Amino acid sequence: MEGISSREYSKTIAAIKSKGYDVKFVPIKWRRTTIDDWVNELWKEYDKYNPGDVILAGFSFGAMTAFAAASKKNPKELWLFSLSPYFGEDMSSLKKSWRKSIGKRKAAAFERISSGAMAKSIECRTLLFIGEKEAKTYPTLRVRANAVRGALKNSRLVVVPETEHDVSDDRYISAIVANI
Repeated sequence: MEGISSREYSKTIAAIKSKGYDVKFVPIKWRRTTIDDWVNELWKEYDKYNPGDVILAGFSFGAMTAFAAASKKNPKELWLFSLSPYFGEDMSSLKKSWRKSIGKRKAAAFERISSGAMAKSIECRTLLFIGEKEAKTYPTLRVRANAVRGALKNSRLVVVPETEHDVSDDRYISAIVANI
């Protein structure tokens, strides 16, 4: 299970709190589970609140999870940090070695979900963030972020200069604080 200290999330959370937001970290068990499991884990917490009062946010697989949850019940806002490019639309462009490393169940679950279909039901303000360096290293991540931005009516993509796939990087945090 990934905890708050796994990627120095506490640093990012502290910066968001400094802007006056109340933050609830939801730990997710990523290993040997699928996106369906991740969304169910998030729902356990999300169901406790009025969606109109909630800002869903997530990083990488967590961004996919928040995006999927938002497609079923729109939050007030959606913040997607480095949205992973593992939707059905993306799977054919992934290396076979990566598909093998994640396992058949996880790959099959990704095949079943469509970011385009999900985007049709998301009406809330959405901010997408991507690191400039990570976009160069992982072009499919940039393609997915641009596609989601284009599919959502009320969205904006923020490219964080000189930044890798790291939501705790000071530049990434500064971009979050400047745009929320």
